[in-house]
Order: sequence, then C-alpha cells, then structure tokens
Amino acid sequence: MKPEHSNFVLQLCIDHSLLPYYSKTIVNKLSGKSLEFTHYTDYAFSADRVNLVCDIPDYLDVKLSGANVGKTMVTVPQYEGYLLNLKKYANVDELISQTLSRNPRKNLRAKHRKLELDHEISYQFYYGKIDKDHYDYLFEVCYHLMEVRFHEKKIYNRYLLDWKYYHELFYPKILSKDASLNVIYDGTKPITITLNFHKGDIVFSFIQIYDTDYFKYSMGDIAMYKNIEWCYKNNFSVWDVSKGATANKLRWSNHTYQFEHHIFYKKNSPIHRFSAFITSRKLRIKQSLRDKGIIGGMFQLDRLYYYTKMKKLKGRKWKNG
Repeated sequence: MKPEHSNFVLQLCIDHSLLPYYSKTIVNKLSGKSLEFTHYTDYAFSADRVNLVCDIPDYLDVKLSGANVGKTMVTVPQYEGYLLNLKKYANVDELISQTLSRNPRKNLRAKHRKLELDHEISYQFYYGKIDKDHYDYLFEVCYHLMEVRFHEKKIYNRYLLDWKYYHELFYPKILSKDASLNVIYDGTKPITITLNFHKGDIVFSFIQIYDTDYFKYSMGDIAMYKNIEWCYKNNFSVWDVSKGATANKLRWSNHTYQFEHHIFYKKNSPIHRFSAFITSRKLRIKQSLRDKGIIGGMFQLDRLYYYTKMKKLKGRKWKNG
C-alpha cells in the first residue's frame, strides 16, 4: 500500500487549509504568534489509506486533533531547514552586523555600491497590487532565468514543468497579500526575481533567481539584503529560506531547524503497519545517506533528474496564455 502524500507548508500557504489530523491552533514558536487557516481539507485524508504529511518545520507548534481516532502517528526527522529570525534584531543593519562576518559584510556593501554605480538600479516589491500584463512579463522572465540555470548547472528544477500552474496561482495571492513578488531592475530589465508565500508573521521563500550576467555583483546576497529589509518594513518575524544547504543560506541564516514527516496509519491493520514501517525505513535510510554526504554530495539526485526530465521539459515549453 503506497501512502498518499501532502506537503504541510504548501497546503497551509496555497489552500489555507490543514488536514483534520491537526489542531486548529498552530503557533510560530519563535514569535509566539498564531498562523490562521480557513478550513480543514479532506485531501489525502482517508480511513483506508496510510497518509504521509511532509515538511513540517519544527519551529511551528503543531498539535494533533481528535480526528485521527483509530490511527497512530509516527514522526520521522528529515533534512535541515534554514531561516532568519528577524525578532532577534531591531533592523536589517543590526542583523547584518551580527549575522555576517567582517569580510562578507564588507563584500556586500562594496558589491551593492558598485552595482548601483554601474547600472540604473531600482527595487520594486509587488504586494497587494501589480499590473496583470507586467505580472505576466515577469513570470516569462523568471521562467527564462530558471531555464538558463537549469541547463548551466545541469540540475533539475522541479518548478519548470508546472510553471503554468504557478503562473495562475501567484497573481491572486499577490493581490490578497498572501504572496509577494520582489524584483531588482536594471532600467526596465528584471535582474533578480523573488517569489514568496506569506502566512501569519512568516515569509516562506519559494523562488529566488537572478540574471547570471550580473554574477560579479553577488546578486544573491544583494537580493537577500533587500528582501530582509522589506520584511522588516512589513513587520514579519521570520524569513524561512527552507531546505538546501547552499552557501548563501548558510551565510545569512541565524536559525537552523528540522523538517519532520508524519506517517498516519491504522494500528490494528497489518497492511497499514507494514506500509508505515516500510515508508519510515525508506525515509530514515535516505536521510542517513544525506547525513553521510552520499545523497547531495557524492550522488546528487537533482543531476540525475536533470537528464531524465530534460526531454520532457523540451516537450512542454511553457507559454503564457
């Protein structure tokens, strides 16, 4: 019996919903503030199935409800996640001075200054309002920039095949302030694009991409700086940059947390117990291989997926409309 999957954070951000397994009260333990959601969903909620709920950040206080009567839950720790706890500092400058070491701070200021001297730089944050035609244009640019990186790094980007879905998803969410689209321009040319989801006082970073022609300016760091500055101005407590131990995340993050997976199964069902056991063992073995540097180090699944998905991507070129 193969478990049905759901992603906790995406379900919370996209559908504003939870599985009935969980209590209605979810609290950001770093700030003490609650995250609101509008309804329970019955997605992947079946008494006859084993359910796997993925990517639950451990800094969220998530409690079980009484709706899991007859089912047992197993918690399986998974990969680490990274975030910036903004509550620890009064503003972006204090965060930078306390989080970045001397050389990265010096490099950020120098590259930022040089970028603005060399180019006609402006910053735009779309949050609550954006022209639809310009939104469509930015999504075309974002797709192109991701596709270029996809082929340059030869690493699979899971968003490209579903870009039409995300294009339709984000526009109403930006208007309702459930998401934001943050852009750095050189004149009228977008050179970095950041897509975020918002829930309560948390900003969940979804996509951050930049034009590699501007590589010498360390655009990843400049985009991080401008996004953090924006988060402070809009009273967010956490900017969650999720999993993936990139150099950029390790340099900026001031809090490491762990993702958990929850497996729900009927304890009195031998088939359920066996399925839950196999699922748990697979997850633990996979994480052990990550911890040893085999997956993600010696063996990178995203590079394998690149070659298996490349032909499919070419056959499904995204076009607006």
